[in-house]
Amino acid sequence: MKSFQKIALAMIAAAAATAASNAQNINGRITCDGAGVQGVAVSDGYVVTLTDADGNYSFTSQKKNGYVFYTLPRGYEPTTSYNFIPKFWEQLSSTDVSATETHNFTLHKVDNDDHLMIFSADAHLADRNKDRAMYQKSYVATLKKEKEAAKTAGKRIYSIMLGDLTWDNYWYSKKYNLNNFVADQKTYGYPIILFPVIGNHDNDPAVAYTSSDKGATTDFKSSKPWREIICPNYYSFNLGKVHYVVLDNVFYKNENTGSDYNTGVVGTRNYSARVEQYQLDWLKKDLANVDVNTPIVVCEHIPTFRLSSSNIAYGGTENYAALASVLKNYKDVHFVSGHTHYNYTARPTAYPNMMEHNVASICATWWWTGHVNGDNIKYQVCQDGSPAGYSFWEANGTDLKWEYRSITGSNNTQIRAYDMNKVKQFMTTDPYAVACVKKYGATVVPNFTAYASNAIVTNVFNYDSDWKVEVYEGADTKLMANRIYEFDPYHVLAFDVMRYKAAASINTSFATIKNLHMFRSYAKTANLPITIKVTDNFGRVHYKTFQRPMAFSLDMVDQQVDADLGDVNLDGNVNVTDVTDMINAILGSPSASFCKITADFDGDGVINVTDVTALINKILAQ
Repeated sequence: MKSFQKIALAMIAAAAATAASNAQNINGRITCDGAGVQGVAVSDGYVVTLTDADGNYSFTSQKKNGYVFYTLPRGYEPTTSYNFIPKFWEQLSSTDVSATETHNFTLHKVDNDDHLMIFSADAHLADRNKDRAMYQKSYVATLKKEKEAAKTAGKRIYSIMLGDLTWDNYWYSKKYNLNNFVADQKTYGYPIILFPVIGNHDNDPAVAYTSSDKGATTDFKSSKPWREIICPNYYSFNLGKVHYVVLDNVFYKNENTGSDYNTGVVGTRNYSARVEQYQLDWLKKDLANVDVNTPIVVCEHIPTFRLSSSNIAYGGTENYAALASVLKNYKDVHFVSGHTHYNYTARPTAYPNMMEHNVASICATWWWTGHVNGDNIKYQVCQDGSPAGYSFWEANGTDLKWEYRSITGSNNTQIRAYDMNKVKQFMTTDPYAVACVKKYGATVVPNFTAYASNAIVTNVFNYDSDWKVEVYEGADTKLMANRIYEFDPYHVLAFDVMRYKAAASINTSFATIKNLHMFRSYAKTANLPITIKVTDNFGRVHYKTFQRPMAFSLDMVDQQVDADLGDVNLDGNVNVTDVTDMINAILGSPSASFCKITADFDGDGVINVTDVTALINKILAQ
């Protein structure tokens, strides 16, 4: 009898083991140089498990998302295809939960505790407005330069696109979708490992709204192309000592209001901004493996925190508080987002460990400012006046630094300034400017006539509350620099006026918007040069100097120099070598780097002994 019981128990145990094995329908191994890597988190977006000592993993999945991915551990890189597609995930081969499947992954060992990250947003490629050519010529070309610079510096470099890689409204009419986007990156030679984030315009607009579940099915089905072509719509990875989290905070509805839509589009393409509960549940499991002192960088398309016109940070998504609650115990949390096409930073007082970095767009004003001005990337400017560009981050261990960089030619410029005397003159005399203001009103297209004489307006693209802005007239007269909520004049010209000139109308959704990184000063004269000195929160100093009167035109940036007044050889210093260069210029032998804009202290258009004296006095006063 006892023997029979033992046999029966053994059979039951074996059956249970077999059932358990079958229940764990996803398994695999993660290796580096043939050896298993222990402690790597693996997930299907719901379950999170860790690899064992030999790199093996297994778990039970409902296979809802259709993928399995691992969280890249510190000190490794994933294998890639085409040098930019990271193979940290695989699509499941079956939706049958009774079917077991194996997915193995390979890692490469690297030292990336010190690394560089490029955050960009809103490419909006749609095969219109010469967008693809300008994208290749501006963004991809700039990335190739960044990669070379990183190689010279001996640092690893990566990139994250913060959503809206494509434009859903043109998926079918222009036959340009996510597949085409990937194909273009291969053709252009996208040079850096890319971790993508889904945006609202990356969802399939042919999926109809499901009223029975308030759009939940629509949201899931519309993101299916992304999950099959690009990557998981939410995931995480470690680079060095930084933990990056990618979330999908677009709840895509696509409700039909009975209007006529573009080819293939069945609704308004509307959406709600929120992170669904199942993602929050996954995030809690993901963060359970992350030390609270680790910097967390949360990458989303829609900003979690917005900034009011009175400079108050507030919640930008429906359930921002729930997301913040998951992250509340972490020492240093950065949200990085796109969507708005303009720059701002927000520091919510209720969450002192958190900061929002909203990054202006690659496409600027949906590629219009370049297209309407001869398809020239030089004129690509966002609605807040920021040049089309990206946020460049340096991670040195747990220490993070960032700055905004342009893809329009002047890579590291941080400032654009305006002689408002000339701006007002243009806006009240140019026939197209006058007609545009008349048609749309000064609240949409401003003419800036409210400014008193000799006003100077400065746009500091990535201004943060820790930054210092100083404005000087001539050699040493310091002017007040008051932060204002204002329109950027250059975008008014590059889009509003030039688009009106081309078509006698503008899309007001793309018109210039007010922003909070503008500063107003009043000079005492109309002709002395102006120098702006900006010190960022990392102690880096940026200059902009220009002579007056300064014409207001598309090429006005050529009249401004990223240097201090007196830095005539543009070496970043004002010293005796500049005196020598100035004297040589007066004698008829200027150096190759001699800059007249920074040499003309009195603004009379002539470099002479008066300027030499002013330069010497400035050096002695330092």
